[in-house]
Amino acid sequence: MTSNSRSAWRGLGLAVLVLLLAASAYNGLVEGINELHNNDTPWMRVATVTQLLYGAAAVAALLALVFRLRGVYPLLVIWALATTATATLAPVVYGNSPWIAGAAAGAVTVVIVGLVLWLWRLAARTRRAGKS
Repeated sequence: MTSNSRSAWRGLGLAVLVLLLAASAYNGLVEGINELHNNDTPWMRVATVTQLLYGAAAVAALLALVFRLRGVYPLLVIWALATTATATLAPVVYGNSPWIAGAAAGAVTVVIVGLVLWLWRLAARTRRAGKS
């Protein structure tokens, strides 16, 4: 693979990362705020807090990307942990599914957020290479 094609793939990875974070920010904040009024149990409150946290972390990560700040990766880790916690809890506390369904949702989410963290690493390499 040539340097130009690698750079194009990394740019595509960054674009996908931005789209995923934007969608996550919107869903986490808008739906999290909507759920503040429907918290009947302590676990529902925990799920709502983690949803708001992943929305806020996604916004912070996007701002760090735009302003080229160094703290993007830690923000993505916070986003990944909160997203996984929400995905694990939501089917159980809102959908009355068994915990095994929540665990399965959490496991799938780990794969997805792992992909996002990997995309960031690709994009960060492209940015470092561009500065050299």
